[in-house]
Amino acid sequence: MSEPTGTPLPVALADDSSRELRQLETSGRIIAETASDAIITIDQDSTILFVNRATEKIFGYARAELLGQRLTMLMPDYLRHVHEAGIKRYSETGKRHLDWEAVTLPGLHKNGREIPLELSFGDFIEDGKHYFTGIARDISERRQLEKRLSAQYQVSRILADARSLLEATPQLLQSLCESLGWGLGILWRVDHDENVLRYVQSWRMPLPDFQVFETASLQRTFTRGTGLPGRIWNTGEPFWLEDAVNDDNFPRAPFAAEAGIRSAFGFPITLGPDVLGVIEFFSRDMQEPDRALLEMISTVGSQIGQFIERKRVEDERTLILQHEQEARRVAEAATQRIRTLQIVTDATLAHFTLDELLAELLDRIRDVLQVDTVAILLLESEGDELVAWAAKGLEEEVELGVRIPRGKGFAGRLAETGAPLQIEDTSKADLYNPLLRQKGISSLLGVPLLVEGRVIGVIHVGTFVRHRFNDDDISLLQLVADRIALAIENARLYEEERAARMEAEAANRAKDEFLTTLSHELRTPLTPIIGWLHMMLRGVLPETEQARGIAVIERNSQTLKRLINDLLDMSAILSGKMRIEESPVILAGVVREAVETVRPQAAEKDIDFQVVFRQWEDPVVVKGDRMRLVQTFWNLLTNALKFTPRGGSVRVRCEATSTEAVIEIQDNGEGIAEDFLPHVFERFRQADGSKTRTHGGLGLGLALVESFVQAHGGTTEVASSGLGRGSRFIVSLPRFAVNLTPVAEPAVATTASAAGAHLLIVEDAPDTLEMMDATLIAGGYTVTSCVSAASALAACASEEFDLIISDIGMPVMDGYELITRLRRDPRFSHTPAIAVSGYASQKDKAAALTAGFDFHLAKPLNTQELLALVAKLLKQKRDDNNINSA
Repeated sequence: MSEPTGTPLPVALADDSSRELRQLETSGRIIAETASDAIITIDQDSTILFVNRATEKIFGYARAELLGQRLTMLMPDYLRHVHEAGIKRYSETGKRHLDWEAVTLPGLHKNGREIPLELSFGDFIEDGKHYFTGIARDISERRQLEKRLSAQYQVSRILADARSLLEATPQLLQSLCESLGWGLGILWRVDHDENVLRYVQSWRMPLPDFQVFETASLQRTFTRGTGLPGRIWNTGEPFWLEDAVNDDNFPRAPFAAEAGIRSAFGFPITLGPDVLGVIEFFSRDMQEPDRALLEMISTVGSQIGQFIERKRVEDERTLILQHEQEARRVAEAATQRIRTLQIVTDATLAHFTLDELLAELLDRIRDVLQVDTVAILLLESEGDELVAWAAKGLEEEVELGVRIPRGKGFAGRLAETGAPLQIEDTSKADLYNPLLRQKGISSLLGVPLLVEGRVIGVIHVGTFVRHRFNDDDISLLQLVADRIALAIENARLYEEERAARMEAEAANRAKDEFLTTLSHELRTPLTPIIGWLHMMLRGVLPETEQARGIAVIERNSQTLKRLINDLLDMSAILSGKMRIEESPVILAGVVREAVETVRPQAAEKDIDFQVVFRQWEDPVVVKGDRMRLVQTFWNLLTNALKFTPRGGSVRVRCEATSTEAVIEIQDNGEGIAEDFLPHVFERFRQADGSKTRTHGGLGLGLALVESFVQAHGGTTEVASSGLGRGSRFIVSLPRFAVNLTPVAEPAVATTASAAGAHLLIVEDAPDTLEMMDATLIAGGYTVTSCVSAASALAACASEEFDLIISDIGMPVMDGYELITRLRRDPRFSHTPAIAVSGYASQKDKAAALTAGFDFHLAKPLNTQELLALVAKLLKQKRDDNNINSA
């Protein structure tokens, strides 16, 4: 710097001045080092010359890392060129590009995080060079406070304007997410009836990954203590998950990982000590717990709870007031109507039959409403047409049996709309019934006959002179119509109840007969089984008779199996759970398989058994379940052979057209009585259910036939000329147009890949576990058995397995959660896994595959199918390993 001009100072004074300057410089440095704001000095090239301790704390760099570096390292990329241009402009022109006092700009932390800063600048010149000093204050906490206050204000504003929580929820979630900087918010409500939390609504940023997590959430419920919402419900306190994906109690972790979610927090909606719901938020950034935010958000939860209670009280008060006003109005109007109605209906309901009641009411309606005609039309059971039922002044309608299609003409429109209808001038109206004009009716008024909101018919009145009916006329006619509808419905219900009672009595008799028959049919094969086993176990059976005894046991066991299968099939049909596979099936092969199965039976009775195929040159293909179709024809053939005497004949004739296949089975046996023909396909019905009957059976075979055929879109028929004249059963099935070339599936070896394979079985039912264990050990596998998911996890901690088989429905922890946890372990992330479960719907199968299983088998298990699947999955695993190692 240049020396100042003027008279020189005395030497003593100059020394004193230097000491003061040095003291000031020392004091300035002490102040700078103890300041809580960052202080940075740079030269005109933006090189950092000085930083204080606060700079290190705010920006995360050590002083040595900053000195000598350019100031732009502490700025986001988008501000660096602006700073450099501003420095250059100021050095050249002295013009500032922004205000140097308390300007707000973002800084850049060493970890890449932006920091909101409040900046002030100053400059000085020394030795002809420009220097700049800036003071930076970290205002992150102030910004967070502003965001929290803004969120609280927005919640108060939204709740003040909203009419209900459902209306307010989207705005609440969006406002809180945007104010607090979180990407997704979800509201759950407490369902006190089911004792679970249910999804209500959500809001998210427009990111497709978030949608995956959102969709997974809306399909779930949470119990107390389960997941983030369940924990908040259980404790009644806010909760923060800094790393949600790796939390042990976060069932949606796989979906959160897919959405890129890192952190989550939530808070309860409370009313006093009660938790009414839970709101949770999710972020793709790792967010450290913010205690101040949690304290503020608890207040918001209480605020929403008070809003819910206030709206509930207001709604109740408004509803009570509306009910009171409506009740007063209705009571006043009803008083007058009842006086008029009493003239029409007094004593009639108590003293007349339905026909007498209608005749009396129609006369009195004509008198009270001063009309010339009145008619009642009722809908038939199908609900497609109205039929004239009673009339006065328009009796021809009833005599001619007039029928009006629903929706057509005056009466048809009445039935279609279910609302009163008036025609002041019939000459300009669309009338379906010509009798109305022929009788000279000029004006019409009609109302529906309603029972519990359902239209059962209509009543209409008419005048020969033009007349406009008023509201009182309409209300009175509707009131009378309600009485008439009630009387008609009571009469119908009585008839239906009487018919239902008779049907129930018949069903009870059939049930009793069935139970008696079932007992007999089960005991019959059990008797020789138990008898022969008794002799074998006690050593009283000669060795020469052992083979015979085993054959008897095997034959009667098959009989028991058929009986039980029939019962299970019928149970599946009645419960709507029967599964029908849909695949192309060559029908000739099905028929031949059924025929060959029963041919030995026909030979034993010396029955002439003939099978004829006509016009089946091309393969006749149907779409359906081959096993069920074989069972259908086996049942029909067995039935024919059962009722055909020794030396009789059974004919199977198969014909086909371009659209259907027809299979006819005819015998010359006992035949069917005419009165029993309509009941042949009914379950548990037999022509002879007595104890002295000649033929056994449960009475389910033909019922199953009809159900199976209907499931394939076909029809069944039965015909007989009477007792002793044989019977004929006809099955028609729709053809399936496809060129089918049968391809034999390669056999799957069940033990070829068993060597060295170690399997884990998880099943809480001991008998099922023992059966699977024995089956797989017999197949050559090494097996570890566990009765719970917890014991399976313990086994997996110390051992590795080649394949996992697990039940789904287990106490404490189900199979879904078990496989989810195992898939997180790198050792089991690709281990083949089979789910076995009594839950066998398509939804259950999809859920198992989504959770992480490779295959789903429904109980009861077919052991051969299980062995084949295990071998297949192990082979796939071995092949994949060979490819990966190649």
